[in-house]
Amino acid sequence: MNNLEALQTGENRDKSPAEKIFDKIAAFEKGLVAVCLAFMVILVLAQIALRNLFNSGIPGGDSMVKHMVLWVGFLGAGLATRDGNHVRIDVASKILPRMIKPFAQIMADVFSLGICILLFIAAYQFVVGEYHTGAALPFMEIPVWLMEVIIPIGFLTITVRFTFQAGANLKKIWKG
Repeated sequence: MNNLEALQTGENRDKSPAEKIFDKIAAFEKGLVAVCLAFMVILVLAQIALRNLFNSGIPGGDSMVKHMVLWVGFLGAGLATRDGNHVRIDVASKILPRMIKPFAQIMADVFSLGICILLFIAAYQFVVGEYHTGAALPFMEIPVWLMEVIIPIGFLTITVRFTFQAGANLKKIWKG
């Protein structure tokens, strides 16, 4: 993309402080996804090697990998929401007139926001329940709730991002 295209698309515009913070959070999330994926691969390969060579394994390794999938999934969902690449029912954008599409997008964002708030509350209650059980993974005796805390964090991240998307879409409508 050349400088003229960047100016026309707004790529080089000055970012607000909130956008800069969100960019740093996204960079952290991307790094965390990479670390989680690398850890998962190493753990799975170690499990395979130990099982084949020593007829043994890492206690709780399989359970740890399953919980790491949660982390990768929720971090990825947050990043997808940030970039507008989350799963959505896109029928409205195909059949609605161009003038109505921004309103439909705001309604979809608000609906998604509401669902994510409900899911955040449920996930928070779930993790609090897990905390009170005191259960731990066999892998390094890591508390189960600590591995599941990504669920409410993920839904909260998605909720915040839907809130800002709805606000940005509303701003576009007001500006014309």
